[in-house]
Amino acid sequence: MSFRLKSEQNLMLPAACFMLWLALLSLSSLAQDALTITPGFAGKESVSPTELLEFKLSRALEDEKLAVVIGATDVTNLLTSNAEGVRYLPTPFALPVGEIEVAVYLITKNDEWKEVARFPLRVVAGTASQPAITDNTTQPDPEITRKASWTPSVTLGFKSQAAETHFPDSNRPERPTFLDTTLQASLKGEMKRDKFSSEMQFDVAGSSFRKEALRFGVLGNDAPNVDLANYLMQFNLGRSRFVSGHTSFGSNRHLINSFASRGLTLSVPVGNRDDFSVAALNGTSIVGFGNFFGLNNRKHQVFSAAWGHEFLKERPGGLRTEVSFMTGSLLPQTGVNQGAITDAEKSQGYGIRVIASDKSQRAKFDGGFTRNRFTNPPDLLLNQGRQIVPVQETTRNAQFMDVSYDILKDVSVTKSKKATLTAAYHHERVDPLFRSVAATAQADRFNNQWDLTGNLDQLNVSLTHQRFNDNLANIPSILKSLTIRSAAAINAPLQAFLGKAESPSPWLPRVGFNYDRVHQFGASIPVNGGFEVDPSTVPNQLSINQAFTAEWQFTKFRYGYRFNRSSQDNRQTGREIADLYNTINGVTFGYTPNQRVDLNFDINSERARNTENNRTDQTWRFGFNANLQLTKNTTLSATLSTLNAFDLGQISDNFTNEFNAQWTWKFLAGQKQFKKASGQFFIRYANFFVRTIDRSFETNNLTKSQTLNAGVNFTFF
Repeated sequence: MSFRLKSEQNLMLPAACFMLWLALLSLSSLAQDALTITPGFAGKESVSPTELLEFKLSRALEDEKLAVVIGATDVTNLLTSNAEGVRYLPTPFALPVGEIEVAVYLITKNDEWKEVARFPLRVVAGTASQPAITDNTTQPDPEITRKASWTPSVTLGFKSQAAETHFPDSNRPERPTFLDTTLQASLKGEMKRDKFSSEMQFDVAGSSFRKEALRFGVLGNDAPNVDLANYLMQFNLGRSRFVSGHTSFGSNRHLINSFASRGLTLSVPVGNRDDFSVAALNGTSIVGFGNFFGLNNRKHQVFSAAWGHEFLKERPGGLRTEVSFMTGSLLPQTGVNQGAITDAEKSQGYGIRVIASDKSQRAKFDGGFTRNRFTNPPDLLLNQGRQIVPVQETTRNAQFMDVSYDILKDVSVTKSKKATLTAAYHHERVDPLFRSVAATAQADRFNNQWDLTGNLDQLNVSLTHQRFNDNLANIPSILKSLTIRSAAAINAPLQAFLGKAESPSPWLPRVGFNYDRVHQFGASIPVNGGFEVDPSTVPNQLSINQAFTAEWQFTKFRYGYRFNRSSQDNRQTGREIADLYNTINGVTFGYTPNQRVDLNFDINSERARNTENNRTDQTWRFGFNANLQLTKNTTLSATLSTLNAFDLGQISDNFTNEFNAQWTWKFLAGQKQFKKASGQFFIRYANFFVRTIDRSFETNNLTKSQTLNAGVNFTFF
């Protein structure tokens, strides 16, 4: 094994000193507070399909957030929070009757999901206790529950770049040094009185640097430095709910599907079997105090209504229909976090969805039909005064069907191992030119997919076969592409199947293998489509991707190996030798002697071969990461990454080195809500180095930069 390093590696000496310093640090342990979850339904034999689910937290979240998955449904975006934890109200869509599982995950600031807890949940129709209706208008009811609380939070931050160096001068940043002030403030409120309750949250963000203002991309230099980032006001009266603010609406896949924006929504139960919901939302996501309700412009909003009916009163979800209506109009405006060239659009349609399952939840059905009318109104800005052929208004259909059946469900194979096996079929057809302003759907697509998934204890296996094509109108001059995909995956901890169950060997790893084969080709050569001149433009490509992973976990050590092999076999006329092959081998190593020190190292080798150009490229990647908690409130983290990429013909060469280190100190004063203050001070150093050589063009470029940043945040309340 050889590595091609350059003399300009000015990072190696400080990096080596830093690693030596890490080795001399104390390794005594200091445990952090673990997060525990206490469900409100603990101790209950069952809950009702529309009962409020509460989850109390043992501590406050710091740069973290929770995710909750009920059965196979992620309800994270529907959670509401209070001072004690989070809660979920399953309306207007009730929980499925039967035995389900609730999983709670902690999402770190690096978007890493860690499972915190898992609870069994038994849902039975009609178990919720209903308060008696009494005629008591003259005297207050002593049993009425009253509650009101407000929780403010203000974070004031100062960030700076004290020093910066760069090479060459063209690499000079816009602001070599700076000192900025940032603000984040929120106000959460909760009130409850008998059947009425409300929850509110307002979030404000600001920055002294104008380009970091929330609406700078929309208003430019006119954007206010401090603006409203997000707000939500929710009012509940029994099972009825009214929401104003940033919310989402819609459960129709092709008409309106979780459309998120600022607006108003209302959900009202009608009797014991029906529910009605309606929403009026802004056409794109917005922020700011302006257009507070999101409904200032009728030409840029979405209106939708939905009616749901349960045919089986005693078993919600057993047979349910949902009828949705949507009309929307969009101006050529982008959302606050979206960069794109847009056009004026209008669409109007309706959709029908049917959901069904048997009593045992083994057989499930979900299907729907949508009919939608879409058009592009004339846009003077895009037309630029030219004579443009107007876009014709089109009415098109879309449909889908998902069917699954548990062939085996919790079948005991041994005393400690159970097996499940589920078969599923998915169908989708979306007509050409189909488009809805409130849902994302790929038009002109016909898709059929078969799945077979099973597990035996911790062994998981899945098989997939999929076929889809386009050009559903069969236009002779347009290419019809056919795609056939077959995939398989298996994951298992060998400890569960090999060796002694009472004393599993840590040398037996968790292994996984994935195989994916995709063949895409043209059905025929289109007539008068320009493909006759060059038949190689008609695709015929076979792609295969294989991956293998193995992970070993010990008390203080962990190892991992990853192998990936992918190939692209071009079979079209004239491109038979234009094939690509890619091979990756990766090794990871982790060492955690105690809760105070965590070290990680990884190395990857990637080789890419292009048979058409007769070229092979080699890439080596190295990474080192260290996290140390020096004291209860002080942490130190560092990352060193190196990349060396070159071709075996010695035509090009690239060397990249990046080093980052950060020292953080957290402090806390006071214990009570309005006397409590916390903060964080940090110092961060970054060094970036790139050398690029291309001998065919006789270029030799060097890029370097170093920065030193510092900042402090104060959080009150």
